[in-house]
Amino acid sequence: ALPDEHEKLLNECNLLYWAKSLLDFTYEYIDHCINAAPTLPSFPIPRVRFVEAGIALAFSRHSSNTQGTSEQAPMADIKAGMFSAVYLLEEWVTSGTPNDQTFMKFIHNKDYGPSLDEDEYGYDLAVFLSFTQHIQYEKTEGLAFISDYQGSTELLTDPQILT
Repeated sequence: ALPDEHEKLLNECNLLYWAKSLLDFTYEYIDHCINAAPTLPSFPIPRVRFVEAGIALAFSRHSSNTQGTSEQAPMADIKAGMFSAVYLLEEWVTSGTPNDQTFMKFIHNKDYGPSLDEDEYGYDLAVFLSFTQHIQYEKTEGLAFISDYQGSTELLTDPQILT
């Protein structure tokens, strides 16, 4: 039902908001450690982010009823001015990866290690994302960390947070 879908998508957006906050917190911690260190790290720190997203509501301009016509399925009773559909809009995930592999699963939601093999493109990022989980777990004193890292080597989407 529409109210259930609306609630699910609001929860999804809220989860994305908290995942962005946790990842930003992680980068702030990493940057603090780098600034406090006597030398810079000998390797580049990957910089990824979660997609921008929002909820879109479609509003009905005309009232409909449950009768319909013989050629169409009955429609739910929707009054003019009421929202008739809800959508989650997310930034398009693109990347200049080899073989146009724009979407990858870096860490599965039931695991804490990389989902990619060592010889696969994106493995180094998967290891880094596993490291971010460790920081999040330690700095929140075991309260939360991002799981289910997926997307491209630049943009991440559809996270889960384990608490």
